[in-house]
Amino acid sequence: MVKLKAGIIGAGGIAQYAHIPCYKKLGDVEISAIADVNVEKLEFVARKYGVPKTFARWEDMLDENIDIVSICSPTAFHYSQAIRAMERGKHVLCEKPVCIDTGEAEEIFRVSKRTGMKFMAAMHKRFSGESIALKKIIEAGILGEIYYVKTGWTRRRGMPNPGSWFTHKELSGGGSLMDIGVHAIDLAVYLAGLSNPVSISGSSYSKFRDNASDGGWPPLNTRKGNEYAGSIDVEELAAGFTRFKNGQTLFAEACWAGNLYDRFSLEIMGDRAGAAIFDPGEKKKNSLAIYRSGQPLSDIFPSVPPVDPFMGEIEYFIKCVREDTEPLTKADEIITVIRIIRGIYESSETGYPAKISIG
Repeated sequence: MVKLKAGIIGAGGIAQYAHIPCYKKLGDVEISAIADVNVEKLEFVARKYGVPKTFARWEDMLDENIDIVSICSPTAFHYSQAIRAMERGKHVLCEKPVCIDTGEAEEIFRVSKRTGMKFMAAMHKRFSGESIALKKIIEAGILGEIYYVKTGWTRRRGMPNPGSWFTHKELSGGGSLMDIGVHAIDLAVYLAGLSNPVSISGSSYSKFRDNASDGGWPPLNTRKGNEYAGSIDVEELAAGFTRFKNGQTLFAEACWAGNLYDRFSLEIMGDRAGAAIFDPGEKKKNSLAIYRSGQPLSDIFPSVPPVDPFMGEIEYFIKCVREDTEPLTKADEIITVIRIIRGIYESSETGYPAKISIG
């Protein structure tokens, strides 16, 4: 089998923690090039992982004979990098959030369709063992009609390095909601089939801006040559309530820093049964639970084999490229997630619900 050649844009934490190690584990992919404006980090990563070619300009890397590109750069650059890569004949795996606004996301998917290049959003939570199992349960109709979903990712003290691009709105598009809330909302949209939001109410908070502590992301050993000159002008907590055209509702929250315990959770209520995914960090007995109606009421805890979701994500992307199949991160899902996030921010700023126009 001919090896696919991969290029990486952005040599930061997520590239070093997930993308590069996962590609290296695959026998049918080789990392041919990597690009980053931070030359010290770029050279360090290239030496560490044996990447033969380095580029200080990502545009120059696209001249290389590569098949796929992983975009691991700050959010503000995803749009231009994804568009350019696909127009140059490269398939794209793009880190979350895909874009800051829906118009950019819509254009990315139009270009993917026009060029025939695969575009996949890197939503690794979809590839956990719990998510895979729950998707099958939902598709089998076991939950019945899903009408209410609650999801969230909160950290007691887990803000990315203060002053980095994560905390600078111009580069990130937002704080905790853009960074980790996007995972919780995306998983809810994907599993529960949420679509067509019509009204969104939300609030955001910045209580720790003046005494923010480093939460350890990106990992300390990935920060070669970093300069933290950016401001902290984003929220560390955001929450919102969304109503959808068909009557479904979603409550979502995201928190980098707050006086509560760490957790990731997803709770789904259907008229036949409910389901919940609990992050193992909550020390629950099981990480997936199904709550059945009937007499008597019953609780089921499916046995879920451990899965590395990052590895599953990369393997799946490569399979889509090789087999010419469409990735499971569909355009309407990704755009719905961005609409919800933007709606929560708008409502928080105005103090009123955000009205979403739908076709």
